[in-house]
Amino acid sequence: MSPSRFSCEMGKSIALLVLLEFTLALTETVLDLNGEWLVWSGKGRSRDAARMENDLYPAKVPGNVYSDLMRNGTLVGDAYYRFNDEEFRWVSKRNWTFWNTFDAPDFFEYRHEAVLLKCEGLDTVGEVFVNDISVGTFDNQFVTYYFDIKHAIKVGNSNIILVDFQSPVNYASDQYNNHLRKRGYVVPPACPPPELHGECHPNFIRKAQHSFAWDWGPAYPTVGIWRNISVIAFNTSVIEAVTTSTVFSQSTGNWSLKLVVYLLGTPRKTPQNIDLTIDGPQLNVSRTENITISSSSENFTFTYELDGKVTEKWWPNGYGKQKLYSVTVTTSSNRTGETSKKELRIAFRTVELVQEPLAKPNVTGLTFYFRVNGVNIWAKGSNWIPAHSFQNEVTEDYVTWLLQSTVDANMNMLRVWGGGFYESDFFYRKCDELGILIWQDFMFACAMYPTTEDFLASVRQEVRSNVLRLQHHPSIALWSGNNENEVAFVENWYFTQSKSDVYKRDYIKLYVDTIRDEYSKYEIDSRPWIPSSPTNGKLTEEEGWIAKDPRSNLYGDAHFYAYNVNPWNWTIYPATRFASEYGFQSWESIETLKNFTKPEDLSYYSRWANHRQHHPLGQTEVLYEIAQNFKLPNLLERAKAFPTMVYLTQINQAMALKTETEFYRRMQSTILANSAGFSKGALYWQLNSIWPSPSWSSVEFGGKWKMSHYYAKDFFKPVLASPYEQDGYLCISLVNDLLTEVEVGMTIQLFAWQSFEPRFKNSDKKWPAAQSAETVYQRNVTGLLDNGDCARREDCFLVVSLEGKDFQSAPNVHFFAPPKHCPLPLANLSVADVHASDDTGSTFDITIKTDKIALFVWIEAIGTPGRFSKNGFLQYRPQEQVQFFARGTTTVESLRRGLTVVSLKNHW
Repeated sequence: MSPSRFSCEMGKSIALLVLLEFTLALTETVLDLNGEWLVWSGKGRSRDAARMENDLYPAKVPGNVYSDLMRNGTLVGDAYYRFNDEEFRWVSKRNWTFWNTFDAPDFFEYRHEAVLLKCEGLDTVGEVFVNDISVGTFDNQFVTYYFDIKHAIKVGNSNIILVDFQSPVNYASDQYNNHLRKRGYVVPPACPPPELHGECHPNFIRKAQHSFAWDWGPAYPTVGIWRNISVIAFNTSVIEAVTTSTVFSQSTGNWSLKLVVYLLGTPRKTPQNIDLTIDGPQLNVSRTENITISSSSENFTFTYELDGKVTEKWWPNGYGKQKLYSVTVTTSSNRTGETSKKELRIAFRTVELVQEPLAKPNVTGLTFYFRVNGVNIWAKGSNWIPAHSFQNEVTEDYVTWLLQSTVDANMNMLRVWGGGFYESDFFYRKCDELGILIWQDFMFACAMYPTTEDFLASVRQEVRSNVLRLQHHPSIALWSGNNENEVAFVENWYFTQSKSDVYKRDYIKLYVDTIRDEYSKYEIDSRPWIPSSPTNGKLTEEEGWIAKDPRSNLYGDAHFYAYNVNPWNWTIYPATRFASEYGFQSWESIETLKNFTKPEDLSYYSRWANHRQHHPLGQTEVLYEIAQNFKLPNLLERAKAFPTMVYLTQINQAMALKTETEFYRRMQSTILANSAGFSKGALYWQLNSIWPSPSWSSVEFGGKWKMSHYYAKDFFKPVLASPYEQDGYLCISLVNDLLTEVEVGMTIQLFAWQSFEPRFKNSDKKWPAAQSAETVYQRNVTGLLDNGDCARREDCFLVVSLEGKDFQSAPNVHFFAPPKHCPLPLANLSVADVHASDDTGSTFDITIKTDKIALFVWIEAIGTPGRFSKNGFLQYRPQEQVQFFARGTTTVESLRRGLTVVSLKNHW
């Protein structure tokens, strides 16, 4: 059965006040059901029967059954320890029942016409009972359900609530088989590759797709009440959601603010007066409106014009401040005096996805970039995946650390990938505060999907729930229908061409006729929508929603991966309009891994290492990439080889991402003869890790920065000098993302590996134009090396540094030969000094000393969480100053005890 829904059929007085936060503060009765529950396995068993069979366990809500069973010792050890993802597999193949009681006050019966059970997250399929009366069923992890329970509660008494969950694995299998039997065709992929150690048919259940395993994460198909649950009782109506739209008028210079208020109401159809008030001293707006409502509509729209001179704009990170305005919407009944309140923070900003012909003759294709408040944005960032298999384990502090890490690395955009979750309210609030634009996928990834009536109805509820919840956040810049499903169909990933008409019909029915249609009901012109990623954007729509070539470099966005290559060679990368996925694997540090396995597991081809490597052929591909530029260690020397391999994988990932990203940044002003180029965004795969393993992340599970994240901090700086070789020439491109021309002092130095003194040095002034990339230096490589008395390419390296008063930059290095061929000296590296930068106990100055040039200098603060100001660098001076920022507080003595420093030569 479907949950009972209420529409707003009774008018109320609505006040819109500028205040704080986005919390529900109702004066009608709210009973919070979060906290201690009981859980047992099986369906239809009583609590007493479960107790008799020692199968009754304490549970916490919000949460999931894995966390509950680990907490009480039924599951022994951490879920991520060694092979526990296999050992705990039985949990998801059972049905589970959650049980609790609550008291219903006497006045529920005579004072409240409506009593609803609000479930903000039920994972995933089952039925809810109150006092043994079924009040509703559910089948979607992403939907907020409202169940009518007034007929089931006992006022003045203790009430029993019971939530029966089906096994997600068994349910998905049953749905797959039912579909095959009734419709006669497979909806692929049926099962993941064996390397994923996953479960089958995740596309048949509306829960986080990664939970059945992915090539970077384990199979933990969770079960439980994973978000808040409460009882709300009212007499007239409550506010369900408020959506907003801000439109700037170029002619008047003012803002048009539109708010749509969605109400859950009682069935009464009595006309009422509605009073509206906006009061915001920062905006100098205060007014009251009286409107008579007599229809049964559940939403009401209000539009106001605000003075643009006193209204501050919200900007992405790096383009300006993130001004947020607090708004409170309050409803009050003229008949009962009952009130309901919704508080949210909004911003004034416009966002466009610019897809238009390029301003150059004989060029094919369209642009693809974001424009915020009329300013073109070069998108710099990464992709976000779930921070943990169990969302109840993700703390606000951890989310803050990860998001702050993107800002610290000069990013302005994250893509919330479509195989995870519509993230928490806190996540989007922090993105609003930090200026992180969000490319938001709907949660469909790497699969075809069924289009049965029940499935599509559930998807409509999912779209409605999440668009209404998230729409007001200024950080959300784009919604995308899915991850890689368009390209999967076109390239026949899952052998769909034999029934291409059927799968194309299903594709359009799901993403266009259902998701896009439902989305358009609630999104009021504040951001764009695209059908898939990658996609050709407007061309995809013109070609009937499935492009002939979704990977075209002349339209839309691109996903690009290459493994059996030399990833330091920039010529292998596509000159795409917008790179929304690209990346390389690396292993996480020994410090992180050692907490989740045994010492004997820490070898490159151990059973445990192969089990953690979910990417097919991943271990071999990473070895191949490393071998292009480094000497490989003897993998049989387990104790030494694995730490070396971890270090080398992180260098390889860092250098590969640097090479590819700098290429995209250099291409922002260039259109090639084949019409490719004009690149306007780079979102590498991926920011974070879901568990300790080899993955594409730049931040390890737990928050430690990999070398690649330190490199991202540099290659995403707003002003960048990017050296590269082309046709025998050493070229340097100056990239300026700032909105003004800047004066740059550029210094080029050529060093031999054996001396701190440069063989060649040249300094010059440059004036790169605003938002441009231009080649400002070209010199024949042979002549340059001859000028520095470098007999061979491998004898020397080049450093480019920039100075300017309007920006900060970092030295950039160019190698003329792979490090494996270079005569690297064995440097004596040491931590020469550590002292506190201030009295906070969280910032420290560190001096690194060396007697010779040291390549890929890597500093670790074992036992002290935090990050350095730079790491993985080439030290071409005797002393280097580095800062350390602790996540908490520590002392100089404690920090110094854990500091280690090595370079590449220490591993050879």
